[in-house]
Amino acid sequence: MPYKKVIAVGDSFTRGDELTDCSTNSRIAPHHTHSLSTWPALVAKGCIAEYDCMAIGGRGNHWISIMISTLLEKHKDALFIVNWTWFERFDYIDAETDQWTVTHPRHEDKLAHYFYKHIDSDKWNLHRNLQQIHSTICLLEQNNIDFIMTCMDPMLYTNARFVKTLQDQVLHRIINFYGYNFLDWAKNKNFKVGPKGHPLEKAHAEAAKYINMVTIEGKNYEHR
Repeated sequence: MPYKKVIAVGDSFTRGDELTDCSTNSRIAPHHTHSLSTWPALVAKGCIAEYDCMAIGGRGNHWISIMISTLLEKHKDALFIVNWTWFERFDYIDAETDQWTVTHPRHEDKLAHYFYKHIDSDKWNLHRNLQQIHSTICLLEQNNIDFIMTCMDPMLYTNARFVKTLQDQVLHRIINFYGYNFLDWAKNKNFKVGPKGHPLEKAHAEAAKYINMVTIEGKNYEHR
């Protein structure tokens, strides 16, 4: 594959949290602490390409999409690896700090409690995330940029009529791991997972082989 650079965008699973070469020291900019043992990094190594990881732990899909749109203009000759995260996360710009932040179900603050009690819903999450994924796919395709996409949230495959048209446009561009997301596939294969829930080196190595088989060699095994 003739790529000069591979750019990965996602959350902690893309950054490689809990892998031995990944530092998540908060004093360091998060995208400078990524592992070189993740499956995206190994795919880049197989392409003999420079690897740039722009993943930040805990981010949501709106932020991931924004990051891609920011990067693609300068990197039209790159391969983008996009790992969509869980749909329940909600990114927004904090009015006081003017910085991107995220509301997450595990956050213990008044805003999170109010948001998930009064605003959040599965239907809304499904539709808004599918819209975000669809618009990002269109943006990449319109700029003739090659990409590999996976998704951590099985909600993506929810059988619901109100999103069927969006799913028809999206699902065939998302790679799953024999019907699982990366985490569930790793657990199903009995690969080691860290105490914080991130698959470790063996899982990433095998995932890279699988991605290579499905996308680079053109084989397709239970890829929706």
